[in-house]
Formats: sequence, C-alpha cells, structure tokens
Amino acid sequence: MTRFQCVALAALLCSGLVMRLGWWTGLIVIWAGFFLLLGLGVALPHWRYFGPFICAGHTQQPQVALTFDDGPDLRSTPKLLEVLRHHQVEAAFFAIGCKVAAAPALANQILRDGHLLENHSFAHSYATNLFPARKLTADLKAAQRTIEKHTGTTPRYFRPPVGLSNPNTFRVARALRLKVVGWSIRSLDTRQSDPERVVRRIMRRVKPGAIILLHDGGIPADQLTATVQLLLAKLREQGYEIVRLDRMLT
Repeated sequence: MTRFQCVALAALLCSGLVMRLGWWTGLIVIWAGFFLLLGLGVALPHWRYFGPFICAGHTQQPQVALTFDDGPDLRSTPKLLEVLRHHQVEAAFFAIGCKVAAAPALANQILRDGHLLENHSFAHSYATNLFPARKLTADLKAAQRTIEKHTGTTPRYFRPPVGLSNPNTFRVARALRLKVVGWSIRSLDTRQSDPERVVRRIMRRVKPGAIILLHDGGIPADQLTATVQLLLAKLREQGYEIVRLDRMLT
C-alpha cells in the first residue's frame, strides 16, 4: 500500500469510530488533516506519498546527478551542451514532447553528447495533475511517440510538470513502463536570476545521491551557462562527481 492509501484507510476507520461516539468535531479534524496531507503529498515529491517517486540515488559515494527540465530550447540548450561537453559531464534532460518535435536536431544532439532524453509530458500543461487517467495516458504516450519518432530512443523516466503527482501519476507511468523521477534539490533557477544565489542554495543542500533540478527551457542562455559552470566548479571543489542519472540509480 502507498502512504496515501494507508492514510485514507486510517481516516475512514477513525471517522467510523468518532461517528459512533458522536464526536463531530473530531470528524472535521480528521478530514482536515487528511486534506492537508493530501496537499502536501501533491507538492512534495520526496514524501513519496502516492507512489515510488525517485528523488535521490541510493549511494554513499560523493556523487550527484544533474537534470534539466523544459527543453529542448534553441535559445539556451546549445550553449548548455557546449559547457557540459567542455567539462565532460553527462546529464538527464526531461524534454517536453512538442519542443522535441519543434527542434528534433537539437534533441538528437543531446543524445549524441551522451545525455539522457526523458519524458516531461507532451505539452507541459500546469493542469497535468488534474488530468484523468485517460487524458494523462494520452499525453505521456504522445510524448513517448514524439521522442521515439524524432530520435529513435525510448524514454524510461518521467518527471511530472512542476513535480506534482497523484495516484494516477504512478498508475499511468507504471502502465507505460516509466519510472517517476523527482529531485532532492530544487534550484529555483526560474525564480532567481543570480547564478551565485542559485548555486549557494544548491550547495547548502548537496549530499551523496542528490538529484539536482535545473532548467534549460525558458532560461536566458548566459544565466544558465554561468550557473552551471559555477555549480560544476563548486561541486568538484567539494569532491563531488557528477554522474548520469541512470548510472546513479543502478
């Protein structure tokens, strides 16, 4: 059973008990707590509330994985690839299906450079977490087909838009043979434009097995490359090795 299922069962059992006792205030408290936990479970991937969210690697070695969301972006991804190539770093790119269709050559360059190209939905709707199972399945399948059509590779991992999840997320992903990936460090690079502040936030939280969330879509190229170069220098200064996500998870 998932944590969500356990909490839901406990809420039902407790509700039955307090109703028998006529403690109606207690009933309100139980369900207020249930919905509070539900909201936190949606927003916090590392709780693994609805299913097996992968938010870190199981390693004690000083290794971390870099992941980039929301690309490929013709304005920023090429510059990022140059930086990663220069530093001989392999990362995981969680790509939006419609952007792969719009820039197939860039998607293929990501793969040629040794990076992973994974599923980040087809259209990155902010309402994805409200999709019924059938619509979510169609969206993930469209992303899978698009990436396969344009690159010949089949994604093995799925990161939900904004990292939001619910029971359908894991049910649909499992049916499509996708593992759901979150993060252990959220850089907030879409909110903070100063590379030094972004990197300081990451380095305060870094530990072995960390999955670091950055973006290559919708980020100015100069800001992105400055952030990544500074981050790589700080990680190596502290003795961390940057490994590709799939290798850290094996």
